[in-house]
Amino acid sequence: AIRNDLERTFADMPMVGPRKPQIFRILQQYATENPDIGYTQGMNYVAATMVLKFPDREDLARRRFAEAMLQFNGFWSDGFPLLNFGVQLFCNLAERHLQQLWTHLMRSGVDPLSYLPNAWLSLFGKWLPLPAVMDSMDLVLECGIRGVLGITLALFQMEQNRLLRAQGMEHLLELINQDMRTSPIDGELVVRCARLWLPKVDEALQATAPA
Repeated sequence: AIRNDLERTFADMPMVGPRKPQIFRILQQYATENPDIGYTQGMNYVAATMVLKFPDREDLARRRFAEAMLQFNGFWSDGFPLLNFGVQLFCNLAERHLQQLWTHLMRSGVDPLSYLPNAWLSLFGKWLPLPAVMDSMDLVLECGIRGVLGITLALFQMEQNRLLRAQGMEHLLELINQDMRTSPIDGELVVRCARLWLPKVDEALQATAPA
């Protein structure tokens, strides 16, 4: 499964090919050492991003990958607890702060579960151009689910006008799940915008905390 997925991992980026042996070793070691989770699609993008961020330091790439897996294991573990929690928070935040776009998505039948897992289980590797994924990864590791939500909301805010012009579920999902990967998205701008979302994310998190 790992080798098959590696063939599709950032397949349009020539610099990935020579790094596939390193990516494979990191994924295989993790799956062997964590049999309760093993290997799941999406992890290949995370491992590839770490290897490309630290091309001459496989030990550091492996450590950063392990940190990501520890922090986000609820995206992949039984029941997907972190994914379900994050989706609910995203819905609350988008409905409140991106009301026009949220209404458009809902009226078009675009359910968050048809696009958020694609982004989150790959830590944006399936959503963003590779340079933007690498720019975003530091914020993701620094802030955890807060960072993931911040980047997601920032992207929807930045792409709002284009999404509002799109009609129909299929067109919207194509724009979200496929077209952003090939769009000229500025990763540094995404991160700056995401940081502006963090206070709103924190407010939503506090609202879910037990009294």
